[in-house]
Amino acid sequence: MQLEEGTAVALDFSKLDKVASKKCDVVPVVVQDSRTGAVLIAAYVNEQALAETLKQRVCCLWSTSRNELWVKGATSGDTLDLDDVRINCEQNSLLFLCTPRRKGACHTKDQATGVSRVSCYYRRVSANADGGLVLSHVPPGEGGTDSSQMVSLRTAGLFVVAAAAAASFITAAALRRR
Repeated sequence: MQLEEGTAVALDFSKLDKVASKKCDVVPVVVQDSRTGAVLIAAYVNEQALAETLKQRVCCLWSTSRNELWVKGATSGDTLDLDDVRINCEQNSLLFLCTPRRKGACHTKDQATGVSRVSCYYRRVSANADGGLVLSHVPPGEGGTDSSQMVSLRTAGLFVVAAAAAASFITAAALRRR
């Protein structure tokens, strides 16, 4: 609960090492709302997840923590219908353009309403007076947390670039272990 709702920053900077250690061949994927441009999720896909996404026409991901196929919405009902799949120039990350069937995309729920959050990016990181990092919830309707808010394709592109860099790191880490 603290991880998903608290104000303490606990970034998992070892995430890519964990993914590499499982020896699962994945690439990062950014999932974006086709209608609003809001970035909903950043996750991973492997060949199986991509094939299922294209076959079912819904967002399917690869859970690196459970090491299994994750059909988004299978348990929560927050299914993301696939509109398009894009690949970056280096072919090491993907962009899924999706239309949410319901309002939510995140597995967490707004504490005030009990409704699934529109996006997984519902907290802001800022520096406090002593230079430490602190989290604060972004108010509903501000900064792309509401489905009516627009996030530019340029911003989504920056997420894809960051995902591509992460993919390069995973590959390098896996090669070092061999």
